[in-house]
Amino acid sequence: MTVKVSGKLVAEEILQNLQKEIEEKNLKPGLAIILAGDNPASRVYVNNKVKTAQSIGIQANLYEFSPNELDKCLETLNQLNNDNNVHGIIIQYPLYQGWDFDEISSKVPIAKDVDGFLENSPFRGATALAVWEMIGAFAKHEGFFSTEDFLQSKKIVVLGKGRTAGGPTIKMLKGKGLEVTVIDSKTENPDEITKNADVIISATGKKNIINGSNIKKGSYVIGVGVGKEIIDGQPKIYGDIKEEEVAKTAKLYCPTIGGIGPLTIACLLRNVVESAHGFNG
Repeated sequence: MTVKVSGKLVAEEILQNLQKEIEEKNLKPGLAIILAGDNPASRVYVNNKVKTAQSIGIQANLYEFSPNELDKCLETLNQLNNDNNVHGIIIQYPLYQGWDFDEISSKVPIAKDVDGFLENSPFRGATALAVWEMIGAFAKHEGFFSTEDFLQSKKIVVLGKGRTAGGPTIKMLKGKGLEVTVIDSKTENPDEITKNADVIISATGKKNIINGSNIKKGSYVIGVGVGKEIIDGQPKIYGDIKEEEVAKTAKLYCPTIGGIGPLTIACLLRNVVESAHGFNG
């Protein structure tokens, strides 16, 4: 029987522990989010980050900029860098066309890089952490004591190697000594690869790229990627997996929307709390 594993439930447990830690240790974590882009998925995501952060006692502030306010954005970033009440800074990806994400994010001090984008960041990317937490939830569901034991001898496939999701996830899994097959836009016969995979992590932002026809019975599927389409003039967000089909074939699965999304936010906020500890010494 297929089971949909709720990222929301796993996230709630992490958030409860963080709230308790903030209260018990009298921490005052501060998070600043810079939004300078026109992706509707980013807005939804940023609003959820702010709301969730504030609900557990993190002071989260959103700083928005229009396409012609690059100088103002850099000036604000400089102020946030020097503000000791701000422990984490996020540059929400993607930025406006013509804005250089690498250049702007390189101005974030390493100690405040809670998104884990910088080369020597003390933090791992929140999406990669969320994927690991979800695999851990799969492992627990299957009666394993450790995530590593669960993954032993399983064929792991990651679709997509983008900077926010696929890339950091691949790096994390390989860093744990696991063998990972990567599928990107140049991969030939990708369906043949996914059909033989035990664990599939899809981070492409392509609608329904994972469906009933290209996964095997009893596999474990995590949808990470999101994309957008316009329906009746309104932008609508979708995930990588065709849920109604995957639900009939996979053993355990987690969709992006309402699944890995909330868990990514929880892992990000855990990085913020960790950073606040560092500042408090």
